[in-house]
Amino acid sequence: MFGLLMFAPFAPYVITLIVIGAVLGIVAIWLALCAVIAFRTLKTATKPVAHTIDEMRKKQIETEHIDIDLYDKVWNKQSFELDGRQGKLRGEIIFNPDDSGERKKVVVICHGHTVNRINSIKYATVFYKLGFNIVIYDHCYFGESDGKYCTLGYYERHDLSKVIDFTRQTFGQNCILALHGESMGAVTVLTELGVRSDVDLVVADCPFSNTLGYYKELFTKLTKLPSFPIVEMTGSIAKMQYGYNYSKCNPIDDVKTSDVPICFIHGKADDYILPHHSVDMYNVCRNPLSELHLVDNARHACSFMTDNDAYYLTVQNFVNKVLKANGNT
Repeated sequence: MFGLLMFAPFAPYVITLIVIGAVLGIVAIWLALCAVIAFRTLKTATKPVAHTIDEMRKKQIETEHIDIDLYDKVWNKQSFELDGRQGKLRGEIIFNPDDSGERKKVVVICHGHTVNRINSIKYATVFYKLGFNIVIYDHCYFGESDGKYCTLGYYERHDLSKVIDFTRQTFGQNCILALHGESMGAVTVLTELGVRSDVDLVVADCPFSNTLGYYKELFTKLTKLPSFPIVEMTGSIAKMQYGYNYSKCNPIDDVKTSDVPICFIHGKADDYILPHHSVDMYNVCRNPLSELHLVDNARHACSFMTDNDAYYLTVQNFVNKVLKANGNT
């Protein structure tokens, strides 16, 4: 009894230490769980399960109803291989016999996350009808290109710059150059505008405007969990493992400083990258020729599939307007 009485004055401190230890233990477990989720989130973004060339061919034919025979049997194609950041970049040039102008017209098309250059064929058909030569290629990690990871536009921009240089070498330094991108490809195209101005026009289909903000939106939607601190942890891990810095991949910052006319196309029913991303970027465009088109009932990267004809007319009218304004018609 005397021993218990002797320790009685210290009881509150002991209880406090026990409570603090329990709280710290819970916090440690929570942070460890957050770290596990962060690693898995990063893997989904940087090392996704990607479609093969054959799988994309099947999807183009069966799901998106694209005439793949044009690509297989009609178009005059030439393969190319370039040195990219993670190894070889592989793609194809599609020469258009209807392009007889003094200045060649060419579009470089950038595909989105999990797919490859075969997914770009549907957009190639649009520009081919408009008399453009086409350049399609596989981003690093996807299709037939080398690479162990992707960065949703951060490093892909550097590879795109190599492709643009190659394109100008092929079609002439004075060629009329258009860029088209879908989702991650649109982000890649828009961030390229932050470092070069030798682009005549851009079509950006369903891009996000801010990497960290986009990740927070998507994470909360998919997991129903608060994004903090998991998304921030994911960013820190990405920076340590790949040098991939979320805070420096924000297309809206590049759009703000660019004078290139941009046509934004975004599905109103897109719940993967919300339409406000395109709206926000359109609102800061400097070139008055820029346009914004929100497509009814279209989900993510489905604006073309939702209405082929309307998509073609949108691009046709935009391209013709820009070329006329620049005296290239």
